[in-house]
Amino acid sequence: MNRKLLMAYMTIIQIVLIVLMAAPALATDHDANSGIVSGTVYYDSNGNSVAELDELNVPHATVYVQRQGGAAPIVVTADAAGDFVLTDLAYGAYLVWAEDAHHNMSLVIDVGEVGGAVTADVPIVYDLSMTLSL
Repeated sequence: MNRKLLMAYMTIIQIVLIVLMAAPALATDHDANSGIVSGTVYYDSNGNSVAELDELNVPHATVYVQRQGGAAPIVVTADAAGDFVLTDLAYGAYLVWAEDAHHNMSLVIDVGEVGGAVTADVPIVYDLSMTLSL
């Protein structure tokens, strides 16, 4: 009887080990497209790459997100508040840049490895006071 009990325990331990060893592979497959890049496009009037209270967001900006080494960027439009979100991105290093309605471009931002959620605020260096004073 002890031998049967020992064999049952050994079988249970083997099953548990197999499941535990398979879990990381299953998680990797599931997480392969779980990257998120979100942020805000704004006019950086003083060129310091820091969003400040007196700097306006860029409504409906065109945002480009490209996996480094990838062929073509993913293109999305920011909402009326200048915010954007891209989901289901494959794990990898990404670049982000934006363009306003007047074709003013931001610099390209390297957001690094995307394997979870990454925030990328995208400054378009542009002095709005010149257009507002006309």
